[in-house]
Amino acid sequence: MHNSKTKPPKMIDSHNSECFKTVNLSDFALFLSVMKEKEAYQCILSIILNEPDLEIIEVNVEKITLNKSELRAIRLDAWASDRHKRQFAMEMQNDSNSDFIPKRARYYQGLLDSPILKAGKDTKYRYLPTTAIIFITQKDIFDKDLAMYTFVEKCNEADDLYLEDGTKKIFLNMTSLNGSDELISLLQYMKNSTINNPEIIVHDERIKTLDRIVSEVKESEEWEELSMNLVEQGIEKGIEIGKARGIAEGKARGIAEGIYELLTEIGKVTDDLRDKIMSENNLPILTKWLKLAARSESIDEFMTHM
Repeated sequence: MHNSKTKPPKMIDSHNSECFKTVNLSDFALFLSVMKEKEAYQCILSIILNEPDLEIIEVNVEKITLNKSELRAIRLDAWASDRHKRQFAMEMQNDSNSDFIPKRARYYQGLLDSPILKAGKDTKYRYLPTTAIIFITQKDIFDKDLAMYTFVEKCNEADDLYLEDGTKKIFLNMTSLNGSDELISLLQYMKNSTINNPEIIVHDERIKTLDRIVSEVKESEEWEELSMNLVEQGIEKGIEIGKARGIAEGKARGIAEGIYELLTEIGKVTDDLRDKIMSENNLPILTKWLKLAARSESIDEFMTHM
């Protein structure tokens, strides 16, 4: 008997499905999907920290942390803690130009610490856990050609004096080959996530394990559904951009026609000049030309100042 409540199967575009199986770990969506797996997080973090025996106890992907007033929240891509109660926040940052990442790391650090201690006179700051904020970038934001930049608090006046406040900020750079073989291999794998990647220097067992998990995620129903959702979101975003562009182009066309009409009142507009005006889509330039056309007494005057 037919069950009317049964949902029809989703129609999957095979081309889109295959495209999403070729994405790399540097892709934000795949990174989050893989980092949900404790074993994957452990493999990556143990290579970064050069701690083969590191043991992750808890993982939370896309962890939301509010500040005290709850006026602003941050989303940590992948948060984790280990058996020593250290806390880690790892971010895949593909667009390094969207914000000043070092200060973003500073803000993250503060909000990681805030919820840990209870407010009041009995607060003991010694109980704050050791933390590390890790950003993985596809660009060398410090321009020193290093695969890893590690920052800790240190005294300017005494080179051997460290604050020992338990905080660390690490920035990984996929473009550099200057680092340990294991770290370079990991970063190159993130850029081109196949175990046959010729840029992988050493086939560390942790990278092999990571590759297995990546393959399993890509074959999962959850990833296929997420992939299709991303395709749909991309189409919707494309439509929105198209609409906005259409409005902008409509404005540009209207201004260009206004310029042309003003110029025809003061002289003969050549085909070349008309084509130049009609092909311009930059609204500030067109606005400037419109004002110029309104006050020019001849075509020559307009062309001299445009």
